Amino acid sequence: MSLHQLFLEYNSDTLAEFIKLCAAVVPMGARPTRKDQRAQSLVETLQNPAHVQLLWQAMDGLSRKAVASAYHNGGEFVADAFVAQYGSLPKRPGQSAWYFMHTPILLDLFIHQGKIPPELMARLADLVPPPERFQVGGGEELGAFIAAKGAQWEGLMVAETEKAGRHDLLLLLQLFDQRAVKLNAAGDRLTPSGLATLLQNLLDGDFYSPAYLEPEPRTPSAGARRKARADDLPRAEETIRAFGLTTFAIGAGLVSKYDGRLTELGRAFLTRQEPELLLDAFETWTQASVFDEITRIDALKGLRSRGIRLTQPGLRRGRIVEALSWCPTGVWIEIAEFYRALKIWHFDFEVEEGGINKLYMGYRYGGSGYYEPWAGSRDMWLLVNGLYINAVLWEYLAVIGALDIAYLPPGEVELAAALYADFEDEYYSRYDGLLFLRINPLGAYLFGQAGDYQAPTAGAAPVLRVEADGLLQLLDAARLTPVVKAQLEQIATPEGEAAYRLDVQKVLLALEQGSDLEALREFLTRQSGRPLPPEVERRLDEMASAARAFSMEGPMLRIRAAHAELVQLVLADAELGKFCQALGSRDLVIPAGRETRFRNRLRELGYGLQV
Repeated sequence: MSLHQLFLEYNSDTLAEFIKLCAAVVPMGARPTRKDQRAQSLVETLQNPAHVQLLWQAMDGLSRKAVASAYHNGGEFVADAFVAQYGSLPKRPGQSAWYFMHTPILLDLFIHQGKIPPELMARLADLVPPPERFQVGGGEELGAFIAAKGAQWEGLMVAETEKAGRHDLLLLLQLFDQRAVKLNAAGDRLTPSGLATLLQNLLDGDFYSPAYLEPEPRTPSAGARRKARADDLPRAEETIRAFGLTTFAIGAGLVSKYDGRLTELGRAFLTRQEPELLLDAFETWTQASVFDEITRIDALKGLRSRGIRLTQPGLRRGRIVEALSWCPTGVWIEIAEFYRALKIWHFDFEVEEGGINKLYMGYRYGGSGYYEPWAGSRDMWLLVNGLYINAVLWEYLAVIGALDIAYLPPGEVELAAALYADFEDEYYSRYDGLLFLRINPLGAYLFGQAGDYQAPTAGAAPVLRVEADGLLQLLDAARLTPVVKAQLEQIATPEGEAAYRLDVQKVLLALEQGSDLEALREFLTRQSGRPLPPEVERRLDEMASAARAFSMEGPMLRIRAAHAELVQLVLADAELGKFCQALGSRDLVIPAGRETRFRNRLRELGYGLQV
């Protein structure tokens, strides 16, 4: 649409106001009275470089920043991003805290319907200053950073997640590999027994201390104890670490949701633990995981409303990760500052296509949630987009060890959002309490800010001493983490309190279930910090050879003949003799896939096959 057509979209009185604004700054001559003449007069004014320069200089500073913001965003003006960076929109005559009257100002000559027309972009090229780069602020030491802000958060909890995140993800993969945990029928979360196993072995536990970790009272019977335990266990969706780890492992392509087994990528990462493999998994999760984290906001309603259309979760996650890639590493960033940066850098996103219409909290009336009228849209952004961001940052990025976080229990944080009606629950989601985040070295690598990554445990002291007779002596039992313990128990049997012994049956079982010999060797070498004794190498080779002693070639059918002469007739046949084998004097064995061919040939020979 041309600039002239844009001006014709306004009524004649508004065009007269525009001309009045221009006439106060540049010579306009006689003022036209007809609408089309007024539009043409404004176009001619804005096509004059000298006049455009005078109008630019006459604008107030905030209006010039608004035009510059749009210019450097391809001509599009994003009000939320501008307010996030500069605090407010340019002031207008008649504007107050209680009402708003849209009186044209000079800014409106340049930005129409949220965009600078292409004809004006060229005119502004020599006037608009370079973009003002916004940088996120933070503090290297959290206590000092909080004190400098003059804030107080009693009971603030800090989780440095890099070591625990890596450990817990490997632990989950190891438990899946050993079939010690399984997925439910839907393939989207752990079974109750699998959940209990994982929770009991997390390196640092979950982010909150749930009641199920407390000692159990004595009960009169084993059945009563099992029932009490089952009643105390949380459901998978009530956890953060366990739910996030499982959902990430599935969405990242490390575990198959169809059979709960490790994928090729999952087995490779568990075996080699290379950062590049985790990066591949992380990128898959970011872009392709179909799970929508918006469902984790407990108080949010309308997700199943008729006709609702949610945006793709991968698009939203991608925006969040991209914003993180622009943030400084190794410093604590306030969550509100991250929200602000995400908007300023134009990484904001929609959760519901076309804007929030069917999603709501509190009560519903006339298709909308009850929100305070003077801050409704901003409140809705915080309660929907903001809490969605919190869920992604906390339940996935902090859980896998990419972000350190500082937080309070959700009921102890009052979000700056208001509903018309009182909200009956204590909090909106389990993520309300997220206050600070910090990108650690793993996060810097996954977010593209570092070219490589060295795990903090890579140079750790050895845990085992492998003896020539297959004894695996613990050098320091206190440093035996749950994931290393699970890996040991896959191939060895405890012997005393500080040793294990290689177990032939366990190794054979591990190889049958998909592990390979090199993975076992690499594990023992990595944990002992030295080459394996030759005797152990030979023993492992013997186990690998024994594991291949027998193989299954597919299902077979056993056929019973009426008498032994018929068996010999079949074996002597030129066609049937190629795939039939005798089993005793009256039985034949054939591959299951050859049944139809077997039946057809029998009929040709004058015989039938009864089931």
